[in-house]
Amino acid sequence: MKIFLTGATGFIGSHFLKHCLAAGHSVTCSVRLAKQADAIRALGASAWEGDLQNHGKLSLALAGMDVLIHAAGCRDLTAPANLLLQSNVRLTQALVDAAATAKVAQFIYISAASVVMSKPVALLNVTESAPITSQAYLPYTRSKAIAEASVLAAQQTGMRVVVLRPSFVWGKGDSIDTEIGPASNRGQFGWFSQGHYPFASCSIANLCDALQRAMQHTQSGCVFNISDREPVDFRVFMTRRLEVSGFQVPTLSVPRKLAWWLGAFTETGWTYLPMPGKPPIVREMVRLMGFPFTVSIERAKRDLGYLGHHSTEAGMSNIASLIQAGQGSAQQ
Repeated sequence: MKIFLTGATGFIGSHFLKHCLAAGHSVTCSVRLAKQADAIRALGASAWEGDLQNHGKLSLALAGMDVLIHAAGCRDLTAPANLLLQSNVRLTQALVDAAATAKVAQFIYISAASVVMSKPVALLNVTESAPITSQAYLPYTRSKAIAEASVLAAQQTGMRVVVLRPSFVWGKGDSIDTEIGPASNRGQFGWFSQGHYPFASCSIANLCDALQRAMQHTQSGCVFNISDREPVDFRVFMTRRLEVSGFQVPTLSVPRKLAWWLGAFTETGWTYLPMPGKPPIVREMVRLMGFPFTVSIERAKRDLGYLGHHSTEAGMSNIASLIQAGQGSAQQ
């Protein structure tokens, strides 16, 4: 299969690229930098260094592709709303338009399970039919929801569209390695109300499996929740994940209500005052990680044959093995 992949140098995209190449697919990846193009080619894929906002050139690059998988975007919860709209909404629309012009058979969008989050309350066993958020204080989640809607609208062009909504995606190189773990080492990460509540996670191996199955899906306009087979206890899971990568495990716990108030306070300060750096906490962080949240994957089981068979322990062991292998290579 001929695949055009965005976000190939990011966490999700880089894992799925290797997955696709191992399966024998022909993959073209959009990149922004020459060194990224070299790294992509070294893996055995093709690199396209054009502007994703250039409709004409992108349409030509997409000609003959079987599927476009959109894994790129801004995931910075502290980013300004206009940047999130540009990186997540307008970019997605540009890709949809170019793919339709090039008559790409299928468009797969990696959305987020959080698009159903709204009020700061527990959400359990949420299905794909739950209302989508429009809350301004959840700018990242709102941008994903708007982008998702634009993808689903594209089925009117005759292009098959599939939306995957993975829960908290984890694996080597995830947000724990790049953001949460370093913050924990600095004493800037803690638990919300002790952290013991059910939580939906999704290992990168399970997400790659879901993407592979979505590529075989013949229906259009479908939305699928994707998560690991069983919910985890947030604190138990996060503690294990931090330990595997060698990060400090926090002991600090902040009540949810206080964290929510602090998030609103820092948002105001960083919006109206010349504050340096990024705000240490925003309400979206609290909403995404501070409340019980689980999803139903029954639709994915039924229509995709998805089972979420990669276990949490297997995923943790894989991370540990990759870290050990990297340390061994560095010492040689």
